[in-house]
Amino acid sequence: MSANYTTRRRAVTGLRFGLLAVALVVFLFPFYWMFKTSVEPTDAVYGDVGLLPGGFTFTHYEQAFSVGFHESVINSLIVAIGTTVLTTVVALIGAFSILRYRYPGRGGAAKLVLLTYMFPHVALIVPVFYLAAQVGLLSSPIMLIAMHTMLALPFCMWILMAFLEDIPRELEEAALVEGASELGAFARITVPLSYPGIIAAGTFAFIMSWGEYMFAFVLMRESASHTVPVALHQLLGAYAIDWGLLAAVSIIATVPVLALFWLMAKYLGEGIAKGTGVV
Repeated sequence: MSANYTTRRRAVTGLRFGLLAVALVVFLFPFYWMFKTSVEPTDAVYGDVGLLPGGFTFTHYEQAFSVGFHESVINSLIVAIGTTVLTTVVALIGAFSILRYRYPGRGGAAKLVLLTYMFPHVALIVPVFYLAAQVGLLSSPIMLIAMHTMLALPFCMWILMAFLEDIPRELEEAALVEGASELGAFARITVPLSYPGIIAAGTFAFIMSWGEYMFAFVLMRESASHTVPVALHQLLGAYAIDWGLLAAVSIIATVPVLALFWLMAKYLGEGIAKGTGVV
């Protein structure tokens, strides 16, 4: 009986690892193919299809820099970092105010935060474009940072509300008894204990901002202000596509996000898991 149970358990474990390996291959294969295409000579890209590269060259990466794609990467970094900082600060303050202060409609306000995340963003394109044109902020990272903050704020606030709920209020009250101000208690007690949630919210905001296309395309009109998604779209020719160049710039655009996600995956997963059960 025990031997049969052990055999079945090993079989189930082996099946799980087998399915995991298959899923991993399916997930990673597009990235491998993209890398393979990016390092192949142009004639090999359009030649016979094989699993191994038909040659090795950095020509496509040199082309990426020659067309100024690195400038789009810098633009995306500016917008994404600005969005991350602004979103995290506003979301933390907003989540703290909803959870720590009592006022009529508090429960409804908490649910309304996430409800705004479901609003169709495409309906905002025309008024946002008109506003940016009127105030002279077309092609300005300031306007795009503001829009990306608006897009990321509801979910980031929801994540942080989950973390703040787990922080005992007695710790903040003890700091107040010892003479700390409300701001001091918030900075010395609440913020340090919320680091996992802050990292999760910041990671989500960064990734969202890095890959957002719609508002970046509408607001960043000048080529010098294009972010990575818009620059990628500009490389699609009307009659032909340089797949080697497109693969190279895709690798350049993907690596920073994958690296950030790999470093912060633990906190991001914890934040999203907690963010499903707030209030």
